[in-house]
Amino acid sequence: MHYLLDKLHRDHRNLEKILDLLTTQLDQFLAGHESDFDLKIELLEYMEVYADQGHHPLENVIFTVAKPLMGERAELMERLMTQHHELAQLTRTFRNSLENIYQGGVMSRDELEVQGREFIALQRQHLALEEQEAFPLLDETLQSADWDKIIEQSPNHDDPVFDKPDKIRFQTLFEYLSHADPVEE
Repeated sequence: MHYLLDKLHRDHRNLEKILDLLTTQLDQFLAGHESDFDLKIELLEYMEVYADQGHHPLENVIFTVAKPLMGERAELMERLMTQHHELAQLTRTFRNSLENIYQGGVMSRDELEVQGREFIALQRQHLALEEQEAFPLLDETLQSADWDKIIEQSPNHDDPVFDKPDKIRFQTLFEYLSHADPVEE
């Protein structure tokens, strides 16, 4: 497997951790328990800063290079790139809702729950589709020259939590992870 696919797979494991943490936080809030809005907002900020601005653009470069080589499976590459755009919009919407509530705005718990559950479910479905269908297909189809082309076009965007920690920007998330599950170095 090419090292970029390995990197994307590691990213997916880390994104799953973030989604698990967000699920727990959402469950606690909806059950009426104490809830850490700073943490939830940082989780969504991480999704924006890394998943939407680093991880997905790298995948889009790979999918764009692979698409002409995929024949009837080219539609899968196109669908995944479309999902990246849709997921970025969902992330912004959900983050804006959380920030609005944090700042005293009014939103029903039901509406917030629908937004949160939809966000988490669609993120997980997307990750599963890439892991189960796209990545094996890319591994099978792309040749060394294709990967060279991808590397030339790839954005360089470090993961601010799991690769090159920004402990100031994501302070609440780091504090939580240090007590719950140490960040992998």
